[in-house]
Amino acid sequence: MKRIKKLASLLLAMVMVLAMGTTVFANENTDLPEGVDSTQETGDTQGETQTPATVTHTYEIYQIFTGDYADGVLSNIKWGENGTGTKGEKVADSVLEALEAVTDNTSDTAQLAVIQQYANLESTPIRTGSENTYTGLTPGYYLVKDQDGSLTGTNVPYTLYVVQVVDNTLTFTPKGDVPTTDKKIVEGNDKVDTNEASIGDEVNYEITGTMPSNIADYKTYYYKFTDTLSKGLTYKENSIKVTVNGVDVTKYFYKGVGTYNETTGTEIEVSILDVKALSLLTDPAVGAITKDTEVVLTYTATLNENAIIAGEGNPNDVKLTYSNDPNNSGDGSTTPPENPDKPTPTHPTGETPEIEVVTYTTELTILKTDEKNKFLPGVEFTLTGNGVNVVLVTEETFTEAADGEYWKLKDGTYTTTAPTVADDETDNTADYDSTTIKYTKTTSVVAKGNGKTETNVVGTVQADGTVTFKGLGAGEYTITETKTLPGYNTIDPITFTLTFDASKTPMFASNNDKVTVGTDNMLDTSIVNQSGSLLPSTGGIGTTIFYVIGGILVVAAGVLLVTKKRMKAE
Repeated sequence: MKRIKKLASLLLAMVMVLAMGTTVFANENTDLPEGVDSTQETGDTQGETQTPATVTHTYEIYQIFTGDYADGVLSNIKWGENGTGTKGEKVADSVLEALEAVTDNTSDTAQLAVIQQYANLESTPIRTGSENTYTGLTPGYYLVKDQDGSLTGTNVPYTLYVVQVVDNTLTFTPKGDVPTTDKKIVEGNDKVDTNEASIGDEVNYEITGTMPSNIADYKTYYYKFTDTLSKGLTYKENSIKVTVNGVDVTKYFYKGVGTYNETTGTEIEVSILDVKALSLLTDPAVGAITKDTEVVLTYTATLNENAIIAGEGNPNDVKLTYSNDPNNSGDGSTTPPENPDKPTPTHPTGETPEIEVVTYTTELTILKTDEKNKFLPGVEFTLTGNGVNVVLVTEETFTEAADGEYWKLKDGTYTTTAPTVADDETDNTADYDSTTIKYTKTTSVVAKGNGKTETNVVGTVQADGTVTFKGLGAGEYTITETKTLPGYNTIDPITFTLTFDASKTPMFASNNDKVTVGTDNMLDTSIVNQSGSLLPSTGGIGTTIFYVIGGILVVAAGVLLVTKKRMKAE
């Protein structure tokens, strides 16, 4: 009898340790693991860490032992409905001796290793449900677990097995935690959620993953980053680097980079079958993998010619896949291999929501007219600045074609008006480069620039009076008219500074009123060419004075002539 009472006391101590921190929950179907704030939002975010999503658990209740319960003590212990022994039979002394080996100082994991061997988890549980409280039970010793396969793909872990001695009511809190991940764009000493770039610029990313608070409960721990670059971003080869506890462990991770696709972009996978195995390394020495350990992934991408101009920008998403069942996590760690093949987890995994960062780029459209609002195709502008890298310019190409719609004029422009030779009054053939050769027009987007941080890009005004420079980031720019149509005056260069502030709408801003930024984050300017004499017609000396002086001289000459004739007559 003394032995049974001693065992009962030990079981009670074990329960107190295993249930440490347990509180009574209301009867709800949306339980969160320990340490998770139920008020925090989940889902796609921009540059924010993620918390587990609200989810419904399906719990299974197993009865291992029964007995007489009084004052927190279980006596006359017998096998229960789900024990490994015969239901109702007295528990053998050998089992009691094994349980006596468990002390108050034994870890949760070690206690479960002893207790779990006496639970037949292949049998049908006595209860199944999503609540945290179950009443009307026979006094005894119970084990609670999540139903296998019930949480696959969610951002919530399977609860570590919960064991309790109860009289007739079982109340518990699910025990477990999940890692989080965060993503930033690195610009110098700053880490931001959104940035700007010119096409051709490099964008540096940093992804940080944490460990769950109960990482010690896992024997092995699968860890995978899945990163998706949109079509406007091109991965820079061999730029992936992984550190754990600040130590470079890149060679121990699988690094899979998908083929670039102009529609879907590029998917990158960086993963390891067992991140806890890194603690076995001595060169380099990573140290223990604890709840405070961080996995940091960095890499670089380039903003390419398929980049979205303004609008929704060019997003980059990441999610983390991780082991999420501490009760089913392998047999233990072994030294990790270098340059491993793509690992495939054999145990249950969870998945965080995606985190998104965005890179924006913009464009400048110039509308070129004369003072009568007539479009001036053929005018050439050069864009210079330290925000210019690779710029996309829409151009029209004219090619000789027998069925073409265009004729070339001697001033280098093209027209759809055919030359007329009907009579002397309507004959305009002198304006044409040829009256027999026709042309067809092709409109295309051409990438210009030499990829340096400061360069010149030339664009020609099209038939609609515009020329557009796509793919600009923040910087200082100058617009110079480098080809002017005959009969028009060349404008003075226009200089402006383009800045970016993600907290405002629009994000881009210009310091020159001649270059405006719309709510769509795109730049516009209207440039008017003045036609006529290079000499001013108003506001200066002009030509009028020459006519006045000429008239005075004519009058003076007449007066002088008349005076001389009179003198001779006298």
